[in-house]
Amino acid sequence: MPPWGLSACVRAVMWRSTVGMELTELQRWGHYPAGPVCTISYLLQGSIDVLAAGAGSDPFSERQPAPRMSVMGPHSSPRSAFYGPDAEGVMLIFYPDALWAMTGVPPQTLGDQIVDAHSVLPAALLAVCSRLFEAGDVHQGVQRFFDELSPIWQQRVLALPEHGEQPVETGQSFAPWMQALALRAAATGWGRSLRQSERRIKQWTGWSLRKLQGSVRGEAVFFAVMEAMLEERLDWAQIALDNGFSDQSHFIRETRRITGFSPETLRHGLIHEEAFWIYRAWAQLAGYEVPAPAALAD
Repeated sequence: MPPWGLSACVRAVMWRSTVGMELTELQRWGHYPAGPVCTISYLLQGSIDVLAAGAGSDPFSERQPAPRMSVMGPHSSPRSAFYGPDAEGVMLIFYPDALWAMTGVPPQTLGDQIVDAHSVLPAALLAVCSRLFEAGDVHQGVQRFFDELSPIWQQRVLALPEHGEQPVETGQSFAPWMQALALRAAATGWGRSLRQSERRIKQWTGWSLRKLQGSVRGEAVFFAVMEAMLEERLDWAQIALDNGFSDQSHFIRETRRITGFSPETLRHGLIHEEAFWIYRAWAQLAGYEVPAPAALAD
């Protein structure tokens, strides 16, 4: 997790390696949810083919190789990828307004896209990321990355007051970031009506306020499911009711929209399938103890 000074900029850093693991073709898939965040990723070893946005997890969909160092914008639909054997990579997860502040590239421009990082990152940020990715020790490289990113972020905060830093509680949910974003939008500029605030939010993030609120609720439901699973009291109807859905069918539709899977399929995948590793990692970052799939734990 990022230090306090970067909490309004970086959501998390994830490292994953399957080097030396004997994986089946099914285990080499990765399923990623829709979401408002942006990422800078680097493939240290191996290869990755990405399915088109909206293709879901259809193994027969057209695949495209991802750049070795890539930037991904906010995604309106879930996306799947297929990894080559012995793959290792690092993913830097940024809030969309923060990445815009540091690159000058509006989130709308990157929406639902994966592009070569060299085409969008300014030289200073590209150099900091490259040094992280080229570090011999990933953990030391991440700390160095935070140290070198901090002055760049602070400089952008001073240059662009509308992106002024407000500390965000990391780990638990998007809600604190969303609240800080809404406060900034309401306090920025001459016009402070609700509609003008919503326009600013969409400009800064690439998403409408309603769409962002849906993502916040989706994450809250995910954590509610994690708690229910760990306490062995899983009740889909009750979870739907507790999180403001009109009924269980509404809850299922929203889960499919964000993840591409039904709640039950997602639950099974999280417990048993390596392809759902990103969901396990997110739960672990939030403090939940989630075991690795049995097939990999042996």
